[in-house]
Amino acid sequence: MDMYFKEAENTTCFTCKCVLDEQQPVLYVTHDNDDGSWQFLCGKPSHEANDGRIISLLAIVQIDQSLNALYEMPLGVGAEREAIGKEWKPFRIPS
Repeated sequence: MDMYFKEAENTTCFTCKCVLDEQQPVLYVTHDNDDGSWQFLCGKPSHEANDGRIISLLAIVQIDQSLNALYEMPLGVGAEREAIGKEWKPFRIPS
């Protein structure tokens, strides 16, 4: 399995229980400007505090290899899509 991201495979990323526990697709991704962290979320408009999960970059790519399409996404940018296989639509993260 190839991983295209420049960060190390064990880079800590954030996801939600919807992705890990409920096996929902990743539809919303951010590459945070302040600390460079990645968030791979289901796209649900709100979550509870205990819905957060920590995962490695390699593990999230193993769940969905199509996330490799975002490997060059710069800091301060996010992307969302309607479903797996649909086009990623980038956006600027508000400061």
